[in-house]
Amino acid sequence: MFYLFSKILYALVAPVSLVVLFFIGYLVSTNKKFLYTAFFLTVFFSNPFIAQTMMGWYETKPIAIPANEHYDAIILLGGFTSTIEVDGKPRPVYSDGNDRMMQAIDLFTDGVSHCLIYSAGRDSVFNQYLPESIMGKRYLVKSGIPDSCIWVESSSINTYENAKFTRELLEHKMPNWQQKKFLLLSSGFHLPRAVACFKKQGIYVVPYATDLRSIQSKYTLLNTLMPTYGGFEIWTFLLKEWIGQAVYRLKGYC
Repeated sequence: MFYLFSKILYALVAPVSLVVLFFIGYLVSTNKKFLYTAFFLTVFFSNPFIAQTMMGWYETKPIAIPANEHYDAIILLGGFTSTIEVDGKPRPVYSDGNDRMMQAIDLFTDGVSHCLIYSAGRDSVFNQYLPESIMGKRYLVKSGIPDSCIWVESSSINTYENAKFTRELLEHKMPNWQQKKFLLLSSGFHLPRAVACFKKQGIYVVPYATDLRSIQSKYTLLNTLMPTYGGFEIWTFLLKEWIGQAVYRLKGYC
């Protein structure tokens, strides 16, 4: 129930939803204040400079791993793989958040850790396909990571459960896990909430930001003034995370 409620709440406060609601309010009431508000929100949310500046303020900054640094495990959080059915068979579909997996493969290949924990269940409560981590593990093995080095947690459907079920996995498979050090991989905008959840479970993690959304290049007319849908997308991520942080704190998840 909480999962469904959170998804509905995110949808209602998404920037596009807010603009549409105010526009509908104008059509119903003919009150121009609703129309002006819808126009202002459209200009504000579509501005890439404002959106990327706010994202740069919030998202976890990237780090470089020293050559001699080693972690007891790399924890890869899902949320970037869904499935479609083609000729009666499920096919994985990877979103742009797949940078998480690419970075995990790169770090493992560099010897940062000899263990990779992939935490991700089904991408929807209505999805009857295999959990994301099980399908994603197949790609990791094809990429050269030994099957025995990949631990799968396939029951979680949100960040809180990522942390909770990963702790249960560690209790079963890694003695003295409380004294171990883990590298937590997720999108930069998602890491503040994820780190708080893992620390709440007693897992010591170092955040490794992937899928960065803030400005990574010089300021130009294109990425400062020209309206883009990318601005809406960034604000959608930010609002979702801020609401998630608030709800998780109320629930005692982080």
